[in-house]
Amino acid sequence: MRPLIVLALVLFAMAGLTSCSKPEKVQQVRIGIIRPSIDHLPLSVALEKQYLDPAKLKVYSFTSGWEVQEAITAGKLDLAIMPFTYAWTAVSKGYKLKIISCLERETDGIVAMPEYKNLKALDKRKIGLLRASTLEILMQDTAKRNGITYEPVYFRTPIEMIAAFKALVVDAVVCYVPLIQKMGSPYQVLHWFSETYPGHPCCDLVASEEILKTQPKAIENIQDGINQAVKDINTPAESVFRLVMQEYGLDSLQAVNALKRTRFDNKLTENDKQFELMMMQSFQEKGYLKHIPAIADVFANK
Repeated sequence: MRPLIVLALVLFAMAGLTSCSKPEKVQQVRIGIIRPSIDHLPLSVALEKQYLDPAKLKVYSFTSGWEVQEAITAGKLDLAIMPFTYAWTAVSKGYKLKIISCLERETDGIVAMPEYKNLKALDKRKIGLLRASTLEILMQDTAKRNGITYEPVYFRTPIEMIAAFKALVVDAVVCYVPLIQKMGSPYQVLHWFSETYPGHPCCDLVASEEILKTQPKAIENIQDGINQAVKDINTPAESVFRLVMQEYGLDSLQAVNALKRTRFDNKLTENDKQFELMMMQSFQEKGYLKHIPAIADVFANK
C-alpha cells in the first residue's frame, strides 16, 4: 500500500475517533427573572444545591416585570418568573404562553412614611406604582375595599419608585419583598395584601407553548428541582439564609424578615386561577385589557 494512502486512512480514522469523543452539546432552557425580587429564590436555591444542572439552564436577569414580559413574548426566553398580570396580558394579545405554577406568594405590601398610621390616612395621597403590574391591581382592590381614593404615580422600575419615595415625591409605594426590608427605618408597612388574600399569587412560573411541546421532560425536571428547593426554603437552614443575604444584599435580620413575609408553593390550584381571574376583571375595568382570555388559554393543563 502506498504511503500516501496509508496516511490518508490513518487521518480518516483519527477524525472519526475525534468526532465520536466530542461531548454532546446541551440544549439550554432560557429563563428570565426579576433581579430585585425574591420570586426567583427557589431557582437560586435549586442551582446552589444542584437540584438543577446549571449547564442546562441559561438565566437572564431583568429589573422589572414588563421587561421580562417583552423578552418572553419576543421569543428570547423559554421560561420566566413574572407577575401574573403580565402573563394574562400577553395571552390576551395572542402570545402563546402558559402559566404552569403560581410560585411566589404573599410578598407585596403598601409602604408609607411614618406619619401615616393606617390606610385611611392615605386617602387622596400620591401612591407610587408599577403600571399594569400585580402591585397596581392589588392597590386598586384595597382602595375600593377601604373606601379611599389616591393619585397614582407610575414608575418603570421598582428601584426608580423607591428612590422617588425616599425623595418625598410620593407618600407611599406598593412594593415587595425583599425591597421592603431593604428600605429599613423609618418606613413602615401599612398593609400586607396577604391580610386580605392569604396565599395569594404574586409571581408565576410562565412558559412558552413551544418549550412545553418540544422539551416537556426538561420543564418537568425544572419543576422537580424547584419543588425540592421550595421544601428547603419552607424549613430554612443556615445555608438558605446565607444565600438570601448574598443574593439580595440583606443583613441577617432583614433576611429573616424577608422569608417570614414570603411563601413559596409551586402549585396551580383552582383557587389560584379564580383569584387571578378576579384581579384581571379589575384590570379590564381600568382599560388595560380589551378582553379577558379563557382560563384554559392561560394555564397549562395539570
